[in-house]
Amino acid sequence: SAKVTKFQLSNLGEDDITCLLSMKLCLPLRKTRRLAGLILSKTEGNPFFIVQYLKTIVENRMLQFSVDSCCWIWNYDVIDMQMISKGGVVELLATKFNQLPLPLMQTVKIVSCLGSQAEESTLRLLNSGHHVHRIVPFDLLNQIEIAVNEGIMEKVGSMYQFTHESIWQTIRELIPAENRKLLHKRIGTILLHSAANNSHLHLLAVDQINIFCRDGNPSPEERLQYANNNAVAAKFAISASSFEQGE
Repeated sequence: SAKVTKFQLSNLGEDDITCLLSMKLCLPLRKTRRLAGLILSKTEGNPFFIVQYLKTIVENRMLQFSVDSCCWIWNYDVIDMQMISKGGVVELLATKFNQLPLPLMQTVKIVSCLGSQAEESTLRLLNSGHHVHRIVPFDLLNQIEIAVNEGIMEKVGSMYQFTHESIWQTIRELIPAENRKLLHKRIGTILLHSAANNSHLHLLAVDQINIFCRDGNPSPEERLQYANNNAVAAKFAISASSFEQGE
């Protein structure tokens, strides 16, 4: 198994952002301080949001390199007019994700229903079999690799995870509530077909089904089936517990 080291990043202050801009733009601190204060007000110092914000203003040519001046230039007032609300960077992410190619957007939406991370083996099951037992008609894993290259997701050991919780939450919220319920049902149904005596997979499938049942409208037949699925899940959970050892 891979050894993972986690770093806790606190929000950056105006001095931190000023130094960052000065280093990246090759400009003295006095020239980047005002822009740093603006970026701080837009992002609240969140490191991930700062990076996304800078990418956006560069892509929109609000921050650009001037060949004539041989330095980076920007219009403070034009940048200030962009995304005034505190949630502006989240709105920015939503806009960027809605511009993704449809297969990639469908893929990250599916993964978001599994949580902020998902096991590669689970994703392979959703990607295998005939079309009736596949979540999408295209290669899901190929699209996940594209998501990794785009910086939306990353692979850690046997897990794929979103590179930031805000990315996961934003993508999940982009799925209309009714569609999200049906997607949970679809994921759970496909995983149940592959679960057999695999307790972990069965529990994961039942979790997905139960999310659908909380807000969905299952038929009487489905309610009976899902009750049986939950009964099996309970048995798996009991057998995996340490109750007997504690007696």
